[in-house]
Amino acid sequence: MTDFLTMLIRPAGNSQHILTLGNGWSTAIEQLHDGTYSVEHPAAIDEILRILERGEEASLILRTFTPEIGHTLPNGTSIPIKEVRGWYINEGVVHPLSEQQMFNASCIDADTGEPIPPERAVRYVDAYTLQFEV
Repeated sequence: MTDFLTMLIRPAGNSQHILTLGNGWSTAIEQLHDGTYSVEHPAAIDEILRILERGEEASLILRTFTPEIGHTLPNGTSIPIKEVRGWYINEGVVHPLSEQQMFNASCIDADTGEPIPPERAVRYVDAYTLQFEV
């Protein structure tokens, strides 16, 4: 699990992330100062590894919290900008999505083709290549 997290998280930079698997699993991940990880729901990582091992299909979205502030709520809470990148898993291979593919997946209704307004404080970015063997 640590190898997978290192490959997934390190290139994204920063220390706080939310990882979501297309089948509903989600977990918060924080990279600690000693290089280890705090994972809110380790079963979500186990599920990703299981999908990779079995060659199943899935989507993977990583939201990385940046130090930049996107906006401030009326109560004074600052909302950080999140970089959102994604991958498509198929037959044990993790395929990175481009910024445009991630934007389209998030901001176009799959049923109607109509645009959906982008979420505030989100920046879509290219995913990087992940080469991981289970």
